[in-house]
Amino acid sequence: MKKPTLAELIESAEKNVKPDDWYRQGLILEMFHGMSKTTLVEYCKEMEGIDEFKDGILRPGHSTTFIHVHTFIWFLRWKDENKYRTKKVSPNDILKEAS
Repeated sequence: MKKPTLAELIESAEKNVKPDDWYRQGLILEMFHGMSKTTLVEYCKEMEGIDEFKDGILRPGHSTTFIHVHTFIWFLRWKDENKYRTKKVSPNDILKEAS
């Protein structure tokens, strides 16, 4: 089975999103077919370390994580834009391009 590209994952997720939705990790994994749980956990940790994205993760308990799907998609777009760059694009620049 062919693994989807990051662009295909983002497009697939955007088709199924309602405004201001928060999802548990399991639902995010269903939305982004082909993403592993390990990758999602690493992305969540990375999001928490970046001011623009940290509000997209809620951890009300030790085993409960909620992810704001629009912030997560913004994060994925930012990661995709910066994957081969030495001079990184800021998250706010990605958000401006999407508007």
